[in-house]
Amino acid sequence: MTAARPVVTLHDVVTEAHLGLSPIVPGRPEIVITGAHTSDIHHPGEWLAPNTVLLTTGLRFVNAQLEELLAVKLVDELRKARVAALFFGVGVYFEEVPAQLVTACHQVGFPLYTVAHEVPFFRIENYINESQTAPDAYVQKRALWLSNDLMQSLSAEDPIKSLISRLATACRGTAVLYDASGRIVESSGDGPLHLIWKEIQAGDSVAELIEIGRWAAMVSPTVLKSESYTLAVASMNHRVLRDLGELLLETTQRLLAAIHGVAQFSDTRSRHESMQLLTMLQDGVAPAREFRHWERMRAFRFIPYQHVRALVASNVDDAVMDPVVAELLQRRGETSGLGLLLAENGRSPDSPPGFHAIVSDSVALEPWLELLGDMVFVGLSEPFADLVSTPEAFLEAEAAAGIARRQAHAMVRIGRPLCGRTVRLDDVDPATWLLGRKLSSKDRSKLNSFTRAIDGDQELKDTLVRYFADDLDVATTAAGLFVHPNTVRYRLRKVESLIGGSLSNAHVITNLYLACHDDIIALRSESSSLAAIDS
Repeated sequence: MTAARPVVTLHDVVTEAHLGLSPIVPGRPEIVITGAHTSDIHHPGEWLAPNTVLLTTGLRFVNAQLEELLAVKLVDELRKARVAALFFGVGVYFEEVPAQLVTACHQVGFPLYTVAHEVPFFRIENYINESQTAPDAYVQKRALWLSNDLMQSLSAEDPIKSLISRLATACRGTAVLYDASGRIVESSGDGPLHLIWKEIQAGDSVAELIEIGRWAAMVSPTVLKSESYTLAVASMNHRVLRDLGELLLETTQRLLAAIHGVAQFSDTRSRHESMQLLTMLQDGVAPAREFRHWERMRAFRFIPYQHVRALVASNVDDAVMDPVVAELLQRRGETSGLGLLLAENGRSPDSPPGFHAIVSDSVALEPWLELLGDMVFVGLSEPFADLVSTPEAFLEAEAAAGIARRQAHAMVRIGRPLCGRTVRLDDVDPATWLLGRKLSSKDRSKLNSFTRAIDGDQELKDTLVRYFADDLDVATTAAGLFVHPNTVRYRLRKVESLIGGSLSNAHVITNLYLACHDDIIALRSESSSLAAIDS
């Protein structure tokens, strides 16, 4: 059985990107094209069959600018021969179509298109003529052309956007990529995107032609990184989808997988380089090599010699950081422009769960930190621009993270749930900073010994902590404890008796403040939170 000849329309031909055609006088899209011929003879109409296209370089118009009727006679002849359109090759004899020919075509509405200089005429002839003489070969070649065109998107700056745009052009309509919820990830064209999604939700429409008004659509599910997506193409030219829709969807699915694979490889390589660079900075950088490291950091959105911070984070629940969180932090850093070098830790017993990082001290930092929520203790060093100082900056960040952890646990002692918090070293007072440094067990024991005499009486200790948190104000302390001020004075005298020193003595106050520091800060934080709620 002989294969049916495919119907090729003027729209089919002029929308093929590789044919390089641009409209001067657009023709009706549905005009059927049965052949194409190149000729520069003076009376081509006698030699052309109806519904064919004439390709010309305009040789007949060379040195004939004064022959005003030459163009009119040519167009009239082509109309009488029922020629479908005139394709004019520019860049040979003329850089643009002669004005008299443009005018003649405009006057009678005869289709006129230019052929780009780099496109040989035989490419257009073969495209049209082979569709008639060898239908199967034509469809195969066309499929190959389209596949090759889609593959060009791999080298684009935004490959997915480029791929969807090329897919829309290939199907002469619309292409769209939906996520599992129906959100449009990327689209191109003016098709009925929301109606297509409704049809997808309505039932099994995979690999079937869906008719939506004058539009035809085909859809195909795809999975990328364990996430479900739906790819759809739509066109008013139903035949394009019948002939090539399945091939276009399949090719695009494979290219999406390839783009995703390349992106994963790129991400893995980038993260490895980020970790390697961060480790080098933590180990110490020689002053002579600082500029070289700044240059490498440009790839991670850092601006040389602009302030950065060292960051140390540990998880509240002591669990290894979820890879999804790590990826989210990386992605948000990229999209917000935050300079970021990040390395997870906690993969060994000697390393607490969490991560280390260097971040740019920019407006993008605060929103990025909010991603961590209440499940991470975060310590940030003071800003610095000298990479040689990086090791010291991480010691500062570790101390700040320790302060965040201790303050959070102190809040638990006054009845608050354990949750993460962020401490910037530049916001820390000297006493908090000194206590935030790593103290030996002997140091801790010496510090705690000053309050050991009242440790057995929780009421006295709570009163003392409240007294310090209220800036040594008896009346405020009494109100906070719901007791009479004389009761507070009695308890404070009892404290003085047990510790063997007066609460009006600066030396005694200093030692007690340091010994009860975390509880005092926690109570102050609680009071500040309640005051904010009341206001």
